[in-house]
Amino acid sequence: MNSEKPINTVLVLGAGELGIQVLRSMSNKAHEHTHVKISVLLRNESAHAVSGSRRTRLDELMKLGIAVVEGDLQENSVDELSELFGSFDAVINCSGFVGGPGTQIKITEAVLKAAVAHYFPWQFGVDYDVVGKGSGQQVWDEQLEVRHLLRQQSTTGWVIVSTGIFTSYLFEPDFGVIDAQNKTVCALGDWQHAVTLTTPEDIGHLTADIFFHQPTFRNEIVYIAGDTLTYSELADLMRAHWGTEVNRKLLDRLKLQDDVRHDPQDVGANYRLAFARPDGVAWNKSNTYNQRQGIDTTTASEWLAKQREIKQ
Repeated sequence: MNSEKPINTVLVLGAGELGIQVLRSMSNKAHEHTHVKISVLLRNESAHAVSGSRRTRLDELMKLGIAVVEGDLQENSVDELSELFGSFDAVINCSGFVGGPGTQIKITEAVLKAAVAHYFPWQFGVDYDVVGKGSGQQVWDEQLEVRHLLRQQSTTGWVIVSTGIFTSYLFEPDFGVIDAQNKTVCALGDWQHAVTLTTPEDIGHLTADIFFHQPTFRNEIVYIAGDTLTYSELADLMRAHWGTEVNRKLLDRLKLQDDVRHDPQDVGANYRLAFARPDGVAWNKSNTYNQRQGIDTTTASEWLAKQREIKQ
């Protein structure tokens, strides 16, 4: 990030599961940086909600002092988005993959066309450089293309925050790693393969911290992690959590490839295959920004304990 010109205006794209956490943390940080004004981009129906969860969210945004800007990342053209983005010194993209194929490329092109000084792209996931193309995940290929676009220019400074997967996703039945009903833990590819995971709350807090960090980051990948576990360690963790022996099931690459061939539209099967690798989807927590800064993050064990408390 370029420290020559101060950042006065920041636009966050989206207020979903991650966006709302980033907005809360950015608003909190803005108390220390009173010259910084935070805005959020919402679609028309969300920006004018009169009831339900969207209205509740609008009320929270108002209390946080966040201004609402209307726009549609899917429907608006590159030119239209560029015009919107051009009013801001920085853009933090928390839009996710809901816009469909090509959306992240379009957003990035609009950011670059607007010559936004500072950009945090939607790269809150795995290390797409290491994974490379051909992982079987079309959106991952697109994420790599976003990186190419950013590196081909020098006007917009960018910061990528690599987070691994959302902690909750590891325990989702659809992912197919944890089967609570049958007390089974599946390893993707190999028991020594690992996965990095971080909660949206921690990502929000750390993204805001990285954004305002001095000296400023520019054209860098910053790694964070709530936890990094091998599948063997995960099985041990679930044994302690469940208080019983677990069934350990290895899903090797041949089995995972067969699952995808059998049902190419199965999102879970595709993700299981993409994560069955020794690199790119996990990194040592000791090398992360949060560890170097002495910032505590939620481990898988702590997350499980919290879920147990919620159920009780």
